[in-house]
Amino acid sequence: MAKRKRRKRYNGPDLTEHIDLSPGDNFEITLGSINDAGDTVTELDGAPVVVSGGLPGEVVIAEVQKKFPERIAAKVAQVLKPAIERIEPECKYFLECSGCQWQHVSYGHQLQLKRERVQREIDKYESLAGLEVDLTVESEKRLGYRNHGRFTIGKYEDAGQVGYKNAVTRQFVRIEECLLMDQKVNDTIALVQDKMDGQTQMSIRVGANTDSMLVQPKMEIPGLDLVTGVQHYEEEVRGSCFTVAASSFFQVNTGQLSRAVDEVRELLDLQGTEVMVDAYCGVGVFAVLMSPYVKKVVGIEESASAIEDAGQNMNGVTNVEFIEGKTEDVMADWPLVDDVDVLLLDPPRVGCHPDVLDSVKKLKPKKVLMVSCEPAAMGRDLDLLCQGGMYKLEILRPVDMFPQTRHVETISMLTLQESQD
Repeated sequence: MAKRKRRKRYNGPDLTEHIDLSPGDNFEITLGSINDAGDTVTELDGAPVVVSGGLPGEVVIAEVQKKFPERIAAKVAQVLKPAIERIEPECKYFLECSGCQWQHVSYGHQLQLKRERVQREIDKYESLAGLEVDLTVESEKRLGYRNHGRFTIGKYEDAGQVGYKNAVTRQFVRIEECLLMDQKVNDTIALVQDKMDGQTQMSIRVGANTDSMLVQPKMEIPGLDLVTGVQHYEEEVRGSCFTVAASSFFQVNTGQLSRAVDEVRELLDLQGTEVMVDAYCGVGVFAVLMSPYVKKVVGIEESASAIEDAGQNMNGVTNVEFIEGKTEDVMADWPLVDDVDVLLLDPPRVGCHPDVLDSVKKLKPKKVLMVSCEPAAMGRDLDLLCQGGMYKLEILRPVDMFPQTRHVETISMLTLQESQD
């Protein structure tokens, strides 16, 4: 489950005031390592420089996008000495819209970079040291995989246009299609382009395996046969149909979600006798799809819309129960007599609430499997569970839910040590 974090405002000294560069200026530079945002970092006369669209060791002509007190933000304008991992980006908006960080990176190297990022995070902790991260599970689709897009509607001279806002410059970028999006999303963009006067944003969600679609907000667009304002759409995963509300979270890469379900089932090695808890269960995908392999599943979710969807997504199974509430509250006062054998944690980007981790140590499930979309939060939470030796981290397996970007989903598997039973 993902949730956007607010950026911290910089309050330190001005590190770039001595650099005589302004937006639009070009300069030559050798690029350094890749940071967690997917950009390369280096220095220019002692000032930090962050360059998007580059690879370590490349010599490039960079164009200044914006000058901040703490860094100069730039993008690659010309490559003088390319890295061997560089490829030609397929999207004409690459670096202009800022949505993709790595379209210029070969896919095999993208997978390696994601694995290395996860490894860096766990290597920070003594309790996790020594475990080698598995190879990143590749996505069958590297483009056209997103079932959900949020778009900005232009203002002033761009009024009515559909596009994105650049994360650095905050400038509006009109788009005709996004290569990451499912074709049904791009068809809808083409339909409404230049006709969105009076709107500020638009969200399009489609079923990759169904004909279902949801367009928000509710709009009246003259001359268009487009239904908007629908509150639910449907998606099919591993043969089961799931209803998803406009306000509910659902993974954007449906094909890779199916692969993640297979990975989870394989790692848990379920025997059919277990009581499983699916914490942060969303609309119930893991709970429902794992139910044939366990005795019982209890899903916990605080979103009222998601828990309502989950109740409709049972697909005929009878051994699943859903509880509405915050995971930290429900687990702290476990309402059921059943012992928990297996715990699946799929927290938001900020990670698990500390009370959840305390409850894990009290309930002592034999296996804990965490699905995380933020390596730093994941490393912190795994460390808290493994401190003291109660749990041992057995496996870390990155899954590429988001090709062409720096984002990575990771599945981690922990086991309760016998002395703690």
